[in-house]
Amino acid sequence: MDNTTLVKRCQQGDLESFEQLYKDYSKNALGTAYLIAGHKGIAEDIVQEAFFQCYKNIQNLRDANTFDVWFYKLLVRIAWKMSAKYKHTVPIEEISCKNTWQKESLQSELGSRETRLVVYEAIEKLSPPLKAVIILHYFNDMTIKQISMVLGCLQGTVKSRLHNAKKNLEKELGKAVDDNIYETIYT
Repeated sequence: MDNTTLVKRCQQGDLESFEQLYKDYSKNALGTAYLIAGHKGIAEDIVQEAFFQCYKNIQNLRDANTFDVWFYKLLVRIAWKMSAKYKHTVPIEEISCKNTWQKESLQSELGSRETRLVVYEAIEKLSPPLKAVIILHYFNDMTIKQISMVLGCLQGTVKSRLHNAKKNLEKELGKAVDDNIYETIYT
């Protein structure tokens, strides 16, 4: 069943369809929330609140085809709000990505974890608007147009933020930032 059908069924009160939407979106939502908040516990709270708000307000969604944008807009706003609330108590921690990459050897795994941690720390240092653009573009494969709809800004603003974020990451990491940050982290 496609997402549009699931959303329409959710709007009619079908709990099984909402459970399927949760299964389809929860992993990426948690990753997005983690990257914004920098703390696994807070990220889990963000995702829980986002799905609660989603369930509560899904009837207000006019076009089921725009669910992705609507949901991530909700998620990012909640993440910014909760991150700001807990910003003084949020330690950066290493994300535990079980079964997302294959372990070849202990040494290569440790090296890749160190690389991921360095990239996460560099992303953590970005301002919230730049961080959101990087996360939505590279970790959620959203287009410039979708990101502009999620963040409520012009496409030119998204392009500018993406450019500035890549430049900041380049300075922080001390090397050119590849156009596919996701592969750097998850390979």
